[in-house]
Amino acid sequence: MIKGQAKRGKPITIPKFFSEKVGEDPTSFLENLVIDVEANGWDETDLLEVIRGFLKNDVREWFINN
Repeated sequence: MIKGQAKRGKPITIPKFFSEKVGEDPTSFLENLVIDVEANGWDETDLLEVIRGFLKNDVREWFINN
């Protein structure tokens, strides 16, 4: 379970993962993430808590360290 998920309830839509693989577009990932966040009724704090769960590999490490 992602931190705080019980507070947010079951998501309506689940964001896709982003790992910076060839062909993945970071702008599209972020645009779709915002749509998913809004659809789930999450706020900015929720977004910051869940985003690292949808980042993979080096991107996740970069996010955690910055």
